Amino acid sequence: DRRYLKIQNELVEYERYSTEPPYPFLDCQRGALNTHADAHAEGSVAGELDVDTWPIFVRFTQDTSIQQEVAERLARIYHEAGFKFTYFDGAEDTPVPFWFTVSRCQWLVYQRLDPPPLFSEGACKSHFSWHILTRGNAFDTFIPEVIKAATRAYPAAEAPRVAKDFTRINFGWIGYYAPSAQTMGTQPDMLEYVTSRAAAWDCPISMNGHLDQFRGNARTPDNLEVIKRWEDARAQGYMTRAQKEALRDVNQEHTLLINESGNPELVACSLMENIAGADRPARGLVFERAGKTYATYWHTSGEAVLEVPLPAKSLRLMKDLGTPLKFRSAGKSVRLPLAGKLYVECSGVSTSELVKAFQNAKVVA
Repeated sequence: DRRYLKIQNELVEYERYSTEPPYPFLDCQRGALNTHADAHAEGSVAGELDVDTWPIFVRFTQDTSIQQEVAERLARIYHEAGFKFTYFDGAEDTPVPFWFTVSRCQWLVYQRLDPPPLFSEGACKSHFSWHILTRGNAFDTFIPEVIKAATRAYPAAEAPRVAKDFTRINFGWIGYYAPSAQTMGTQPDMLEYVTSRAAAWDCPISMNGHLDQFRGNARTPDNLEVIKRWEDARAQGYMTRAQKEALRDVNQEHTLLINESGNPELVACSLMENIAGADRPARGLVFERAGKTYATYWHTSGEAVLEVPLPAKSLRLMKDLGTPLKFRSAGKSVRLPLAGKLYVECSGVSTSELVKAFQNAKVVA
């Protein structure tokens, strides 16, 4: 959407061009972006500006002094403002070859910063950035429906590569969404997946959301509790090398429990899809521990009652593991509250039977 030709000191904006002789550029605007429309000598070199795909930015050529001039200006701002860390946003906005130009433009800025940053991060990094960046590559946000697949494709794929360079990446940005007609909104299992993959490589996570989206998501308390649980486990040094290795299997989901003793406990789990026959209004995970099967489930956007075809005698309902809650029996079924995240513990029921029961459940209120 932005097309600029550069002829000496003039920029010319064009709408289209012809592939037929004499190959003209059409619908041109002379003197674009406050340059001056001047006469140009025959043989003057013309070129097209390298416009970013946003299309907001124009990339600097690395064959001139432009990058150094900008680096000096940024260094003055950094010093006068008293900054102590820096973020190289848009660091992918360099011309090819990226393995060289990404690191070079960062280095030209970094070496001028006084004092040297305590921490620095970049939207893009290459091997030669390892001694500059504390971490890098916070990918742009993804909608809830694809966030697990995007995590597998991008940060989880890159984390083992940058670990060889003694650095880490940022598992983010995690976009935060309220349920709407377009999306089910951010759900606890999604945050659990991203945070657990980050923990596998000792990487941080970051969120990018608006307060109205937090307020509009009924599961925000559960979502934030997921993050707190994982961050507390990090701070306590809970994760062993073997557990981190297990979390590196991107095809196996995990949940971090707070067990009956109040301690973190990592278990492998699977997503329960189509609870009550659809992807809304309920969502959950199923797992096994201590010879019993468990499900943790919640309403994706509000509150209701879920009638599940399970015998009451085989079931315990809990908000916190080890503390049973009351529920209603309805013949050969049970009626369970469907709102914030709850746990169901079952005896004598297999994992497949538990999943099938939730899929055959009915929302009755």
